[in-house]
Amino acid sequence: MAAIRAIDPLLIRRLCAGDERAFREIYLLLHEKIYRFAFTFVKDEELSKEITQEVFLQLWLSRDKLSEDLPLYPYLFTHARRLTIDMFRKDAVVRKFRHDLVARIDHLSNDTENTVFCNELNRITEDAVSSLPKQQQVVFRMSRMQGLSYEEIAKELHISKNTVKYHLMCALKTLKSHFVKHDIMYLLLLLALLS
Repeated sequence: MAAIRAIDPLLIRRLCAGDERAFREIYLLLHEKIYRFAFTFVKDEELSKEITQEVFLQLWLSRDKLSEDLPLYPYLFTHARRLTIDMFRKDAVVRKFRHDLVARIDHLSNDTENTVFCNELNRITEDAVSSLPKQQQVVFRMSRMQGLSYEEIAKELHISKNTVKYHLMCALKTLKSHFVKHDIMYLLLLLALLS
């Protein structure tokens, strides 16, 4: 970086008094150096321009607090450094927020997809079971949904254990073909494990 020429105290005094020409002169002398300083850290043209603009905006707004005896450029570079650090902090917070937001959306999306999938499976299963003959429906629901044994079903329905097995076997066969028709291999595996 080229050596920075000291700003004339008279120019700083004029700036303190609100002289816009003095401000423009200071801007022309230092804006490129402030920009390059910011760019060295942020590696982004637009952000570096924003930092440079903010530095000079703050210079203008706080001009009445300046001292003509103190060098101006260390003040500006310190302000640029603070703005750069603040920008990195904000960027880190934004990145964390985005990451957390994406994680929540993915989680909600997966939950929604799973809920929709389960609801659809339940609907297809209920349609399939409802299409069975009445006695097969009753036996299937008692066996697979209520968890009753063949003996318990036979006793409750006043039929033989073999009749219960027959109705259940016919119901499972019908349901398997229904699920194949709907390309639901998961339920086939589930039914195979249940039978």
